[in-house]
Amino acid sequence: MRHRKTFFRCFLLVLFLLPSACAPKATIPLPVLDYGRIETSGNRILLIFLRGIGGEYTDFEEYGLIEEVRSRNLPMDIVVPDAHFGYYQTETIVLRLKEDIVDPARARGYRQIWLAGFSMGGLGSLLYIREHPEDIDGVMLASPFMGWSWIREEIQLAGGVRTWQPEESQFSDWQFLLWSFLHLYASNPESYPPLYLGYGKNDFLIGTGPELLGEVLEKSHVFSLPGGHDYPTFKAIWAEHLNRRENRWRSVP
Repeated sequence: MRHRKTFFRCFLLVLFLLPSACAPKATIPLPVLDYGRIETSGNRILLIFLRGIGGEYTDFEEYGLIEEVRSRNLPMDIVVPDAHFGYYQTETIVLRLKEDIVDPARARGYRQIWLAGFSMGGLGSLLYIREHPEDIDGVMLASPFMGWSWIREEIQLAGGVRTWQPEESQFSDWQFLLWSFLHLYASNPESYPPLYLGYGKNDFLIGTGPELLGEVLEKSHVFSLPGGHDYPTFKAIWAEHLNRRENRWRSVP
């Protein structure tokens, strides 16, 4: 099995240096790996995996995260879109998820739709529920990328997400847009799907982002495990997410 730690270690460099001409092309519709359809399985829940920047959308199967779901016989189907960096760069990630996956899934009769966002995919999950909270029944985050250190430091100096006050003129920067949404979430979480957060204690990339996010979530929705920003840690985080949610999913009518 190929190990892709080096991809993650290039994450910051790629985001700084990747020009538009070199970014992966954002195609329509999103390419999707489908691990079961309602027409054949009769499952009631759809789980959407969102990938990070440094690997492939086949990694979830290769590293055993799909099997973690299958081995528990949970009543859910899984899709994995190739939601690569190009969709974030063109600001089409939310539109493509909605039109190509979420809306068709609701039309096919799924009772619940959940997002599982890893690294950059965590960012994509949060951007999605910022615009369409009514579409999603829950979000599980694994070491989400929450922006650069300077904005996290600014929020910390302001006393945290609840007391930080962004200016509307700053919202052209996606980081301010993201954290302003979390500021709103902190004051009115019942208007959004529940967020569940797991992260590696030794994650070199994440910094204080998850800790700041964890401050606005229920304590029972947040956990950390030993490990860094790599698939072995992601898999352990994912297994813990499943441990905490699986009984709830089994009771979905």
